Amino acid sequence: MKIFVGIPTYNRSRFLRLCLKSFSNSRLVRGFIIVAQGTTTDEYEEYAKLIKQTTEMGFEVISILTTSKLGSVGARNKVLDLVKENLNRNDILITYEDDFIYPGDHALIPVLFWLKHSWVGLVGGRVINLRRRKVDPDFYLNIPYLADALTRLTGFIVLDVKHGPREVDFTTGLQAMRVEIVDKGIKYDVGYGGTGYREESDFQLQVKKLGLKIIIDPRFYVYHLAAESGGNRSLNIEDRMYWKWRNHTYFMCKWRYPLYKKILSYMVLTTYALLSGPSAIKGVVNAIKTRDQYGFIV
Repeated sequence: MKIFVGIPTYNRSRFLRLCLKSFSNSRLVRGFIIVAQGTTTDEYEEYAKLIKQTTEMGFEVISILTTSKLGSVGARNKVLDLVKENLNRNDILITYEDDFIYPGDHALIPVLFWLKHSWVGLVGGRVINLRRRKVDPDFYLNIPYLADALTRLTGFIVLDVKHGPREVDFTTGLQAMRVEIVDKGIKYDVGYGGTGYREESDFQLQVKKLGLKIIIDPRFYVYHLAAESGGNRSLNIEDRMYWKWRNHTYFMCKWRYPLYKKILSYMVLTTYALLSGPSAIKGVVNAIKTRDQYGFIV
């Protein structure tokens, strides 16, 4: 069994450098699956140097280096393609962002414990933000039982990443899984455009449809730099709210959520937009106006 960390990255070589450096003392991580999108000459060359340096540190590196922008979902699927082509079914994949910082091997011990159980399909971890983003900050409702109850009631995904271990319906983007999950055909849905909002929730529902459980364990964690420049997700608040509304609608319709959950979840998104100001409201209005072209019904 080998542990590999999958990282998609777009024009953020400086953050990827910090991320990879944080693994320098690891004895558990065997290597990395890196899909690097460097659309400028400087970024492309920096990514090439980083991949070479990481290999020289003794890690295995399986990579795609491209000058094209693949998008949030496309880059993640490229990671999964490389996983299927190069790893064994019992190997472990950890999904990372390029601005995650590895805290040390102790954070992977819970993963090794849970993934010994065949009924566990995916282990989610705690993402500790080192600063609060100014544009569309991450939000967690770390209140025992309340977050999970609100998720079931409203259809809007509310996360508690502090308490556990416990079984959940959804978790964060920090995920650990056996490669056999990927071999079963689970991929990120390309229907989630732009920022890719809700693509990870969709991925997790696919795991549950296989009859497997999702566990969140706060002892499995990363530090998050919460970068606001570069990256596939780095957009202004108008664009982010557009894709939040659009992709959430796609998610609700694809998985056939009942009407009352659609209404309640849109109330949450509308409240968030109102609190975020005129640009966010404009993004919601634009999403509502263009919804028909995607072929779904609100």
